[in-house]
Amino acid sequence: MEQSKLVERLEGYRRRNNADHCYVNGDLYRLFYNRDLYIIAYNSVKSNDGAETSGADGTSLHGFCEEWITELIASMRDESYHPQPNKTTMIPKRNGKMRKLSFPNGKDKLVQEAIRIILECIYKPTFSNLSHGFRPKRSTQSAIAEVETWRGTIWFIEGDISACFDEIDHRTLETILRERISDERFIRLINKILKAGYFDMQHIYHGTKTGNAQGSCCSPILCNIYLDKLDRFMENIIETDTTGDYRRQNPDYAKARYQYKKAVRNGSDPKTIKHLKRKMENLPSCDRYDPNFRRVKYVRYADDFLIGLIAPKVYFS
Repeated sequence: MEQSKLVERLEGYRRRNNADHCYVNGDLYRLFYNRDLYIIAYNSVKSNDGAETSGADGTSLHGFCEEWITELIASMRDESYHPQPNKTTMIPKRNGKMRKLSFPNGKDKLVQEAIRIILECIYKPTFSNLSHGFRPKRSTQSAIAEVETWRGTIWFIEGDISACFDEIDHRTLETILRERISDERFIRLINKILKAGYFDMQHIYHGTKTGNAQGSCCSPILCNIYLDKLDRFMENIIETDTTGDYRRQNPDYAKARYQYKKAVRNGSDPKTIKHLKRKMENLPSCDRYDPNFRRVKYVRYADDFLIGLIAPKVYFS
């Protein structure tokens, strides 16, 4: 019964943010006093890859129990909760480089997943349709499907935000969060997660003044919140730089079509007609570089994005 009340409260945040994309959310931190939030968080991540991987203190979600919840609630009430530094390892990327992956301990995983659940209620209804990474019912496949609708695109600009997770500025992220969240205790809790630091593979501690640890349950949604500003910027570019209802006709195509129709009309030999028809079909019917016709497309998956352009090269050179 209590859990249903919590779910209804979370759904209330989701409904309000869906109805008003500028809604400012308050009284979030008190959700961490509810035992059911941790149970929901545990059930959400217990079957994930790495859920039972231990953190720097040797604990994992395998040790989840009622005592954990009691301790976490007590530490949340007096704000004495401090996440432990993450354990890290390096894993190879497809391009041959290495990526740092972080492993929080069991209790910190619960808190991070609880943060993710709350943030998703706030931001999921308002994220741009142009982003596909780390979102329910979206994937690399949905991003590719979007690109496949970009008919007639001439130019593609591929972008990769270098070391995106490692370089996220904490103050900038905090400013972005405050646009939609008015609960300072909740903001401070997120800052504690971001600044927890990590132990490297030689067990040497490193503080974190920037960055968003990959491997944290809440790091993907925090990254999306941060990069949503890029998505909104591109939405504005798409709106302001779309011009022209149709492309002007390609004069070479118009000439070839005239010659073909004339040959048909005059009863020319089949070989000539076939040659003229093939010549016409091999030409674009419209001017691909019409300066009065522009279209901009954009899609993002995590820290990779693709821009498609229908425009003369001078437009972006």
